[in-house]
Amino acid sequence: MNFDFIPYSDEQRKTFINAELMYKNFISKKKKYDKSFRYRMSWQKVKEREYLFRECLDTKKRKSLGVRSEDTEIIYNSFKLQKKELKESIKETKILLERQEKINKFTKISRVPNVLINLFRRINELGLDDKVIVIGTNSLYAYEAYSGVFIENKHLATLDIDILNKRDKKVSIAFKEKIPNKTLKGILLDIDKSFKKSDEAPYRFYNKDEVVVELITPIPTKNYKPEAFSGVINLEMEGIKWLESSKLHKQLLIGDSGKCAFITTINPLEYAVYKKWLSSQTYRDPMKRDRDLKQSFLVTELIKEFMFTIDIDTELKSIKNMSIEAIEDYKNSVSKK
Repeated sequence: MNFDFIPYSDEQRKTFINAELMYKNFISKKKKYDKSFRYRMSWQKVKEREYLFRECLDTKKRKSLGVRSEDTEIIYNSFKLQKKELKESIKETKILLERQEKINKFTKISRVPNVLINLFRRINELGLDDKVIVIGTNSLYAYEAYSGVFIENKHLATLDIDILNKRDKKVSIAFKEKIPNKTLKGILLDIDKSFKKSDEAPYRFYNKDEVVVELITPIPTKNYKPEAFSGVINLEMEGIKWLESSKLHKQLLIGDSGKCAFITTINPLEYAVYKKWLSSQTYRDPMKRDRDLKQSFLVTELIKEFMFTIDIDTELKSIKNMSIEAIEDYKNSVSKK
């Protein structure tokens, strides 16, 4: 199989690097603001004395920081000043980021479906990058961006997006405080309220543009404590435990709108092994098996030509989360090419 990869131009590479730096800076400031300023401070009179209280904006829990004094005045004034400065800094960075988004479109490096970008932009802000990961064909967007090339459109995603909730990654206390009772389903509806649950599958959602998102939480093992984060039924899929245990690959992507987001998917080599294995499963639709095989070979070519930090023979020996048979089958297919 021959694949055509179109390398980024020098201008596109520069644009991509600038976009990544700008967006990383924006997300860093947003996270800092959410962590440090999810509270408000105010003075309250209690029995003829004033006390400084800190109240969490999310949970409404209040805590006294002490009676009004020179020390508590310093705490109050410092809090107000730092909050104002960071808020202004975020505003300035957002203006620069919006300008960068226009450049992204102008240089034609914006090509990922907006629904994927919008979902993961929210995931980035909530600090759930290693908890919520992309599996399936949309992973190819991450591998091509990492390689600095464009894959032919015929190999890229259809209208379905597969999202995996990694059970071994817990949501933080800060997340629980910030958005109590929030679920993966809830986050999806936050970014696009036109999503509706499918009648055929409770984990499948589709929107007004006929984009289909599947929110997958594997069935837990005996020793696993259940979680409420997913918000949809647990699902058993053959090979899903391999994906859940895979090494992660985090990559900036740029959407059709020019907006950026970091998405997390699985390691490229493990993706190639998994897709080769999937292509041999007789229960799969023949057309899907053909795409699985082509995607396995395509990602392998990307690794060989552009991902110089991945040595296929060496890394195959270190993969412990997949069956020996699947790895050997992949090795044989690679050796024949």
